Amino acid sequence: MGGTFDPIHVGHLAVAEEMRAKLGLDAVLFVPAGAPVFKKGQDVTDSRVRVDMCRLAVKGNPHFDVSTIEVDREGDTFTADTLRELRAFFPPNVELYFIVGSDSAITIGKWRNVAEIAQLAHLAVAAGRPGSASKEELEVAIAKAAPFDAHVVNVSSLEISSTALRKRLRAGDPCRYVIPDAVRTFIRERKLYQAKDSRPVAGDGRTDERGDALSKAFFKARKKELEKRVSEKRFKHILGVSEACGQLAETYGVDVRKARLAGLLHDWDKGMSDDEARRRVAELGMVDRIDPYIVENMPTVLHGITAACALGREFPSIPADVLQAVERHTTAAEDMTPLDMVVYIADAIEPNRKFGRIDELRSCVGAVSLEELYFKTYEYWVFLLFERRKPLHPDTIRIWNAFTARQAARKGK
Repeated sequence: MGGTFDPIHVGHLAVAEEMRAKLGLDAVLFVPAGAPVFKKGQDVTDSRVRVDMCRLAVKGNPHFDVSTIEVDREGDTFTADTLRELRAFFPPNVELYFIVGSDSAITIGKWRNVAEIAQLAHLAVAAGRPGSASKEELEVAIAKAAPFDAHVVNVSSLEISSTALRKRLRAGDPCRYVIPDAVRTFIRERKLYQAKDSRPVAGDGRTDERGDALSKAFFKARKKELEKRVSEKRFKHILGVSEACGQLAETYGVDVRKARLAGLLHDWDKGMSDDEARRRVAELGMVDRIDPYIVENMPTVLHGITAACALGREFPSIPADVLQAVERHTTAAEDMTPLDMVVYIADAIEPNRKFGRIDELRSCVGAVSLEELYFKTYEYWVFLLFERRKPLHPDTIRIWNAFTARQAARKGK
C-alpha cells in the first residue's frame, strides 16, 4: 500500500486492515513515497520523517510493516519500479496485491508502465467512498488500462484527508482519534505541521491551556475534553474524585492543585473494551513494560497505566508525581506517596459511590492518618475482589505484606 502518508492517519490503517481481512492477505506493507511525481512543486514532509511516522502507526499490528524501498531510491517514484523490486525480492510463491483507492484506480490507464504493473501484481481497489466512482465504472476503467487481475472491494468509508489534517494541525488541533497517539506525540515533539506564526503569545490563553499543567486554564481545558471523551456517568465520577482529592489534600497537607488535577485525569483512558485496552498498550509502545499476564487477563486495570503514559507524552508540563498517581490508582504500589494515596482513596470515597463500606471509609477522613486510611481503602478493595471472585493483581499480596511490615515496625518502636 503506497502513499505519501503526510501524515499517516487512522483512515489509512482502517482501509489496510479491512482489505487484508476481506482479501485474505497475510500482511500489508506500507510504502511511503520518496519523491512522488504527482506531488512535484508541493511542500512534502521529509521522507525519513514520514517513514518514522508510519512505523509508529503500524507498531503493535503483527500484520503490518513498513518498507523504505521508495525512500531509498534516488529520483522520482514510480509504482512499476517499486513492484519490480518487490517482485525480485520475494520468492515466486508470494503473490503481490497492490492496494489503491478508487480515485487512483479510475486513472490507472494514465500510469507509467501500466501493462507491467498488471503483470507484477494483483490490483486491489478500496472502493465505496461517497462521491467516488462506482464499482462498475472502476471495473471498466481498469479493464481498458491493462489485463489486471482486479479486486474491487467496498470498504467502510472514513472521510479523512491528510491535507485537511495538516491544516487542522497548523491551527492547533491535536487531531485526536484520527491520527494514532504515538504519531501525534511524534508530530508534537518534532513540531511538524506548525504555522510560522503558531508560537503561543502571552495572553492568548493557549500557553496555560496546554502549557502550565497546574493552571486553571489547563484544568478547565482537560475537563472540557473529558466531558466529550467519557460517558456522562463516568464524567460525574471523575468530577467527584477530583473534588474528593482536593478535600483530602487539604486535610492531609498535600498539594491541592496536583491532587485535583490527578483526580481529574485518573480515568482519562477509562471506558475502553478489553481488546481496546490491549491495543492501547501496543499503540503506546508499552508491551515490554507491562506484565503480559496483566495485559491478557486483567485489562480492566490498564487504563491508569496507559493514561499516565499518554498524558505525559501529550502534555509534558504535567508533573511526574501527578502522572504517577494516575498510573497507580488502579493497582497501588509498595512505595505509595501521599499524593498517590490521596487519589487512590478519593477514587473509592467520592460522593457518587454508594456501595459497600464507603461511608465507613468517609468517616475516617481526618480521624486517622493518611496512610492508615489508604490501608483501610486498600483492604476494602481487596476483600471486595475476593467477594466478587475477581482475579487479583500479582503484586497485591506483595503490597499488602510491605504495608503490614511497616505497620508492625512502627508498633514495635
